[in-house]
Parts: sequence; structure tokens; C-alpha cells
Amino acid sequence: MIDIIIKTHTRIGKGELLNIGEYIAESGYQKVGLVIDQAFRNDSYVHQLIEQLAAKFAIVTYYYDLPFEPDYESLDRVKYEFKDKDDNSSKVEIIVAIGGGSVIDFAKGISTLIHNHKPALSYKGFPKNIRPSIPVIAVPTTAGTASEVTFNAVFTDTGAGRKLGINTHNNFPILAVLDSNMTKNCPYAVALSSGLDALVHSFESYACKKHNYYTRMFAREAIKYLFANIEAALKDKESDEAREKMLFGAYLAGISLYNAGSGPAGALSYPMGVVCKVPHGIAGGFILPYLIEHNVNNGYLDYSDIAFYLGLDGNTPQELSQSLCKYIFHLYDRLDVWSFAKKYKVDVKDETLTEYINLLQGAFDQNPLSFTPADGIEILKKIF
Repeated sequence: MIDIIIKTHTRIGKGELLNIGEYIAESGYQKVGLVIDQAFRNDSYVHQLIEQLAAKFAIVTYYYDLPFEPDYESLDRVKYEFKDKDDNSSKVEIIVAIGGGSVIDFAKGISTLIHNHKPALSYKGFPKNIRPSIPVIAVPTTAGTASEVTFNAVFTDTGAGRKLGINTHNNFPILAVLDSNMTKNCPYAVALSSGLDALVHSFESYACKKHNYYTRMFAREAIKYLFANIEAALKDKESDEAREKMLFGAYLAGISLYNAGSGPAGALSYPMGVVCKVPHGIAGGFILPYLIEHNVNNGYLDYSDIAFYLGLDGNTPQELSQSLCKYIFHLYDRLDVWSFAKKYKVDVKDETLTEYINLLQGAFDQNPLSFTPADGIEILKKIF
């Protein structure tokens, strides 16, 4: 039996942001919360939406301004923007999240805490027997995390120095809006990090042990969209088509990811983020080509199917898999990925970093071939 879960209604198209009010009205909600990335505080397009919503609904607006990825403490502080501190009654019935993965994850966390009144850390991991979250509409402003179509929401336990999250099927957004207008002004570094994150999701879910034919179908299509459009999306701000296809590629990768699983690149991004402050997407992105190389060098040849699908050179599975390795390294050179590695201080001898990595064997075991903490550290040495 194969179980594929897709729960999110999705609208794709330039200008779709401004149709959100119509959707909310048709759904019968009257009190609307907004969680918006502070980068859009003065964005005229977003302000059109806010004005539309304010004319029809009671709204509460919060501009997400955390300096790094969200933590549980911030959830406990901000939740009282959306619920009464004295009696825990909700001020909102639905939340619209506009931003990257961290912003959408934060909105998911707030939506959970509206009707679940314990401290946020009480719901870490995969909580059971909790009250339903209020609905979330997700509008991604980056093409990468796929938080708009997944149930995962990542949060850091600052005391323990670990990323854990609040992961529940209640978190699936009821609507995802993929509007190319929302990624037009994304800074190069952020867009690159997001695009690499989507590639990590697609390649790791393709290869992981829990994959099936259908998850691979989503992963292959995601890779095709991402490879074909990432350069234009990053370098040509006027290419609405490339940016829309990047959004859709990231979306497909997310479907594959939560239905199949991930692997070492995604796992290693967590200690790199917590200990070294490397953003999640680019952290996993740094690892990805070396992980693919590791697998191919050790005899994993299923990548040949992707290479054939992309029309790369090669007559045998080995040749095709090696062609894919070369392609992704050359792509990284064209995107100037490695110059970003120089911006982060990743000390592979840091005991806190290595201790965290040593806890990740369970995630590493999702790789199709043996992969150990030592292998992860060796890849970090090559990069940093």
C-alpha cells in the first residue's frame, strides 16, 4: 500500500495574492490574522491586500522581525498578539502568512497555540492528542522551503541548542498561493539559499529509503523545473515565468519530501544552523553535491534515471550518474555558490558541532547507502 498525502488547495498565478480576501469571505471567516515578513512592511503590493482585508474583516497584523530562524520562546511571546492573555480567547479565525519558510512556520506555530494553551515547547517534536490549529493561508516569498504545502514547522530550543519543531498534520495550510510577484524582489543570497533548499528536498526524497514510484515522480518533475529555471529566476528579475516555475518546483519537491523523507544534507543543516548560524537552505545546499558524489562513488546509480530524464550525456547508469554529479557542480559554479561558504565560520573541530552531528545517525540512515557522522564531517572539511 502506498499512501500519498496532499491536503493543501493551491492557486498559482501572478496576481493571485489579491484574491485571498475573496477566498476568506467564501469560507465564512470574519477575523483574520496576518504574519508578514518585515521585508514587506512597506511593500505596496502587500499593502493592497492589507487594505482589502481591513475593509472586509477585523484584522490583526504582526510583522515577523526575528533576527534568525524562529524559536519556541518567540512563539510564546507573540501568540498573545492573536489571543487574549487572560482567558486565551482567540482574536482571529484564520492566519495569512506572507514570507519565507521561517515566517510560514511561525504562523503554523501560532495557529497551533491559539487553542493549545501550554508553553510552545510542550508541543515539540510530533505532538499527539492536541486541539486543532486554526487554518493558515501560506504565501511563499521564496521558492525553496515548501512550508506552504507541508505540515512541518521548525523551531529552535535555544536552551538545548537543538532544532525540533511542532510537527502535526494540523499544520497543513488550507491554501497555498504561488504568486510570482512575491519573489520578484527577493535578494540574490536569499533566493539562492531557497533554491538550493528545494534541490535538497527533491534529491534527498528521490533517493531516501522510503521513496516510492509516485514520490519519485514528484521529485523528478521538481528537479526538472528547478534546474531549468534557477539561473533565470536568480539573475533575471523580469522573468515571471522562471520565478513561477521555481515556486512550483519547490512545491513539488515539498510533496515528495513529506511523503518520502529526507537525508544527510537536510540533517546536517540543523547543527550548521544552530551552532554556526548558517541559514538552513544554503547549509543543506552546500552538502548536496558532495552527498551525491559520495553516493555515486560508492555505487549508488539510481541518479541515472534523473540524468536520463534531464537529457544529460551517458550510455550506462554509471556514466549518467557521473554526468549528474558534474552538472550540479558546474551549476554551483555558475551560481557562485561557493563564495557564500566563505561567509560562515564552520569549525569542523568544534565539539558542540561534532556532538550534534553524532546525534544524527537516524537521519543519515535514510540515505540509500551507508552514511556516518564521520562522512558528514569529511564533507564539511571539503567545503570549509
